[in-house]
Amino acid sequence: MKKSNKNGKAFKYLATAKKNTAVLLLCSLGIAGCGDALTPKPFVFDMTRINQDGSENDGKDYATKPWACVRDNQSGLIWEIKTTEPGLQNINNTYSWYDSDQMSNGGWAGKINGGVCSGSACDTESYIKAFNARKFCGYTDWYLPSRFELNTIVDTSVFYPGPTLPKDYFPETKAGSYWTDTTFKTRRASAWVWRFDHGSDYVEEKSAALSVRLTHATTKPTAK
Repeated sequence: MKKSNKNGKAFKYLATAKKNTAVLLLCSLGIAGCGDALTPKPFVFDMTRINQDGSENDGKDYATKPWACVRDNQSGLIWEIKTTEPGLQNINNTYSWYDSDQMSNGGWAGKINGGVCSGSACDTESYIKAFNARKFCGYTDWYLPSRFELNTIVDTSVFYPGPTLPKDYFPETKAGSYWTDTTFKTRRASAWVWRFDHGSDYVEEKSAALSVRLTHATTKPTAK
């Protein structure tokens, strides 16, 4: 699993989300002067819809002309779009966390084939290999996003039950829990997960069966 490099725009994006979350928590405790903080304005996502061949999609009709991925013009990341069709990219497929590379697995490889899916073995490493073999949107270096990277597509102005993503760009979205590549430092058998019902992250055992959404980086962002 590949790691990411620094990008100031994506860091600013994450900092805004954290600030908004903190304001909402204070207001829920009855702190005066909150104004309209309890009804925050939605984030303005700057994204481009991409077809399987790499060309741009006008986004006018997903039902008859679906796009295959989206490029976040703020972070430089490209994201896969899930489908409701049976097979490799079905939105309901689940995977255990598994990375055989000792240089990137945080000291614990995880569990092989621990999910329920079709199109590949049901762990993150197998899914990444099967996905890249298809040269999705013209790329062969898709990877499991970091904890920071996955947060860049969380819209914290959307409340439970979500999904807390910009649905204009992610039309087939499951408000479930999605793996990141980031091992929990104090328990190597666990990894960080983002849940798209609450728009928050938590730690889960790598053996759990969760959702996956891969990314490709044109410019790779990480927090400073």
